[in-house]
Amino acid sequence: MSEFNDIANPASSGGDMTGFSSPDEQGMCVPDRRPLSLSWMTDEMLEETRQLWSRRYERDLSTEEAVEILQNIKRFAEMLLERSES
Repeated sequence: MSEFNDIANPASSGGDMTGFSSPDEQGMCVPDRRPLSLSWMTDEMLEETRQLWSRRYERDLSTEEAVEILQNIKRFAEMLLERSES
């Protein structure tokens, strides 16, 4: 998927931001491949996220927007986990 070239800046694709902006994910970016820090996201997970949230936003979401949504969900889950442990 060549859409991963602009992952660090989802707004550059011309789409609306889908959530809070976040610091860039660390990792080596290889053209047409995900940065290593995003390797936990499968193609199937991204496609399911795009389909689910496209219905909610009533427009087709880009892969970059799906990545942003999954990053936000991951951060939210990590925060909840931290809170439950304290």
